[in-house]
Amino acid sequence: MVQALAGVDPSSKVAERFRPLLNAFNALQLLGLIGSVLCLISARFSSVPRQAPWWNFMVLFCTSYLLLFFAGQVFDSAPDLPLCILQSSLTYAVSPLAEATALGLVVQLLFNVRRTLSGQTIRGERYWRIVLLIMPYAIFVVLILESTVISLNIPDAKFSSVSYCSLEDHAPGQVTSALDVILAISIVVLNIIIALQFRKHWSMLRSGNFTSMFVRVSAFTLFGLVAMIIGVLFFTSADSSSEAALLELDIILAIIPVAAVFIFGTHKDLLVVWFFWQKHNVFPLGTREKPLPLVPARELHVEYVIDIQCT
Repeated sequence: MVQALAGVDPSSKVAERFRPLLNAFNALQLLGLIGSVLCLISARFSSVPRQAPWWNFMVLFCTSYLLLFFAGQVFDSAPDLPLCILQSSLTYAVSPLAEATALGLVVQLLFNVRRTLSGQTIRGERYWRIVLLIMPYAIFVVLILESTVISLNIPDAKFSSVSYCSLEDHAPGQVTSALDVILAISIVVLNIIIALQFRKHWSMLRSGNFTSMFVRVSAFTLFGLVAMIIGVLFFTSADSSSEAALLELDIILAIIPVAAVFIFGTHKDLLVVWFFWQKHNVFPLGTREKPLPLVPARELHVEYVIDIQCT
């Protein structure tokens, strides 16, 4: 769908022509949102403590792209200006939010690996954990303010997109793309460091949940890289690509939150919450391995969050 304001004559025929693809995009985002909310509820009642901000970012991600859907203006030829400004600002901010959250996850995993190998607490780790929790949302708020200020200060600002409102100005896209690339490179470098640690100390790190978590983090990193590439493609080809091509990129983007829910929402302790009446039979854990002697057992349960027992 093409949304346009300030002197541009939009047409709802474009939206009608791509109705099946638009419905698929919104359905995937809605599925990701529902899955994220269910994960939040599961985490609240799980036996493993988690901090909500690590799940909240996916709720924000999906909600940002569903504002037109919730407002009932998906197929409107001219959505409300305040709504378009808000959605445009949010969509420019959520990609770096997801990348920064993934970076925090990888750093936390690296801390746990090094603590296991050395048997000592990382210096200043408590403060780094606070920074890792705050940083993604600080970036998110700053980018929202930046995009909103730009939108309000451009005379006759124009908003266009295939499936959601987006400001037709390159400045917010440049900032978002630059941050995505920087964060993505940092994540890849840290993943390589962790992989080398696994290769060098496999006999120690294969116990506990390190292997499982490394696989999950790597999978999520892969999806983060896909999101970064899509963001760069949007920025570099938005003027020349057809509406159909941009919408196909949108659908790939909408798959990411669904994939994240399946990657991190399928931990046994989360699934058991929904089978509380027979939690000891539905997902048997099998034989448990003994924890490594260097680290308390509670620290070996590395999840898609910072374990609040250690803060």
